[in-house]
Amino acid sequence: MSLAGAAAWFTAAFLSASLFSHTVALRLAFLVGGAVLAAATVVRGRGDIRILPAIWLPFLLWGTWAALSITWSLEPARTLKEVHNEIVYTGVALWVCFVGAQAANATRIVVPVVGAAAASVMAIGVYEFSLGWENYLEGLHGGPGDHSSALLILMPCIALTGWYGWRARWSWWRHVPALSIGGLALLGAYCTVNRTIWIGFAAEFLLVGSLAILRTRTRGSWSTRTQFVSGLVAVALVVGVALVLSAVQAHREAIGGKSLANDTRLALWPEIVERIGERPLTGYGFGRGLLRKPLHAEFGDLDAMLWHAHNIFLEQLLQLGVPGLALFLLLMAALLREGWRAARDSNDVRAACGMALMAVVAGMLVRNMTDTLFVRQSSLLFWGVAGTLLGLAVLTGKRSARGIAA
Repeated sequence: MSLAGAAAWFTAAFLSASLFSHTVALRLAFLVGGAVLAAATVVRGRGDIRILPAIWLPFLLWGTWAALSITWSLEPARTLKEVHNEIVYTGVALWVCFVGAQAANATRIVVPVVGAAAASVMAIGVYEFSLGWENYLEGLHGGPGDHSSALLILMPCIALTGWYGWRARWSWWRHVPALSIGGLALLGAYCTVNRTIWIGFAAEFLLVGSLAILRTRTRGSWSTRTQFVSGLVAVALVVGVALVLSAVQAHREAIGGKSLANDTRLALWPEIVERIGERPLTGYGFGRGLLRKPLHAEFGDLDAMLWHAHNIFLEQLLQLGVPGLALFLLLMAALLREGWRAARDSNDVRAACGMALMAVVAGMLVRNMTDTLFVRQSSLLFWGVAGTLLGLAVLTGKRSARGIAA
């Protein structure tokens, strides 16, 4: 086995471990082993391997500003720990997966391994849900927060695998795994009893559908009938999501959840905005929960979960101020730019990677509009998948270039 092939196996193993809760040591072991193999691959491969993803500079700028916040943080030791967890480890995950995905046989390794792990964690989640809500909260799947975040990251990859198979004219039986995992993901999403995940799914499917239409659109194919059918599909998707949201809300209230009108975050967000106004340029320091004590003192009787901003953009402002939010938006824009470039490519594999990357970013942002889950397990999975999609796009681009040259 080549070094690049071994790095691809470690990439697949790391992504698989990141789908499960209580696997911190395992994730770090695969991350360290993958980093060693990725470094060796770069040294041995030289010009054959692209060393850094195109988004490295925005990531570095955002990470540097986060690290600098140690000097003004309310809790420097806590911020230092968060920089290690959310900048250093995720940066290594992004790089390892980017290099590992450039192995010649990466798709044959990563797709089935991570697909099997995804099916397993979804099945575990459904089983835990069948045993009762209290049991579901602590399951190996990570509970409703991490699991819903993982499903939003995985769904575009599942959908675009099916799209590629349709473009490649796969036989029906080759579509069975993707269809099965997709159906299991929808069932698993309902078990999370989360509302935002369905809005995220709708955003992802609408984005992927629009990108696929734009990519394949020609004057002859984009007829009035096609436009009408596409519009009906979009309306059906929105109506379907609205119906599921209604059922999910009823389920939430049945297990003690609050109605939308009584959502405690409506009381939290004005206070967060006021706190941001006190330190708009620097924030309070990198790391979720630096204001947990004053927030808990003010909202603890209302809801014990109101100890952070519960919104990814407010969280960036609260932690890192206006410069931090600007750098974070620049990083997300860089990811979307790379996805857009790949999505427009004539090669279907590269296009699938680009569309999936854009949808993953959209799904992550939607999921974190009402919570702050872009940390730990979810953050590692996001950056690992982003690195993998970027690496696969680079690999496919090289193959296309060689084919043209030949």
